[in-house]
Amino acid sequence: MAIWIQVRAVQLEHDRLLAAGVPVIRKPQQEPWGLVEMWIADPDGVRIVLVEVPKDHPLRRDQR
Repeated sequence: MAIWIQVRAVQLEHDRLLAAGVPVIRKPQQEPWGLVEMWIADPDGVRIVLVEVPKDHPLRRDQR
């Protein structure tokens, strides 16, 4: 199981969570599909993926 949460700035969340003592499983990195992802885990081991959609990514464009 995993939970995906979209955030405005993954690097800012990384720094904030790291300072709060949250263990980071995977540091922020841009994926081949263009999204920036970072992985953390809750105390029960559920993976939480923080996702940033960059400004130039197709998901940000109005498809109408």
